Amino acid sequence: MCGRYVLYQELDEINHFLNSVESERYQADGNGRYRPNYNVAPTSIMPVAYTNEDGKRILMPMHWGFMGWKPKEGDRPFLPINTRDDKITKSRMWKGPFQHKRCIVPANGFYEWTGSKGNKTPHFIYPTQGKLMGFAGIYNDLAPEDKDTDFSYSIITTDPNKVMENIHDRMPVILHPEEFDDWLNPENEDPNYLKEFLEPYPDDGIDEHIVSKAVGKVQNNGAGLIEKADLFG
Repeated sequence: MCGRYVLYQELDEINHFLNSVESERYQADGNGRYRPNYNVAPTSIMPVAYTNEDGKRILMPMHWGFMGWKPKEGDRPFLPINTRDDKITKSRMWKGPFQHKRCIVPANGFYEWTGSKGNKTPHFIYPTQGKLMGFAGIYNDLAPEDKDTDFSYSIITTDPNKVMENIHDRMPVILHPEEFDDWLNPENEDPNYLKEFLEPYPDDGIDEHIVSKAVGKVQNNGAGLIEKADLFG
């Protein structure tokens, strides 16, 4: 799975990487709506790229925790942060967005843990080429009413590559930049074609190192969280 990630680039760098434009929400408030986040956790509001009805690639603030339908009054909404690639065409909740509402989640890397409960070791996984990566995701134009956004998203996960297999049995689907256009193209609706994107990233495309256990607390947020831990200090 992918339960925490990192995004610290400036908005113009993110837009350049994704070949997108800032949404009116971001344009209205400048950088006031976005801050570098070294410990992105579920329920965070983060920038996500999608193609709007006018065919424009937009960077939009979205809630991390996918809302597939509007809950009835009193119901507790189901807000999954990840969607498995092997289940994405087996449920109406996933299949429709997979065909029609795909997105890209920009990140500088993500965290995953090894070890037993109470003694887990956090790892930071990051791209070996460049600073940014784009996770494949799905979105919906629904979000919890108490959130300052009308959109929500989930990150698609797949089998691990060799870098990840000793850390976790799942990893986020990381798209190659040359795949961005086809992934976000609303005319691509064939599930069999779309599933071809959901492959483990090349082994030499990511690397990892152990980081401080401070990342386990959501309240901790700073550049030091992604630095390699001094295991002998």
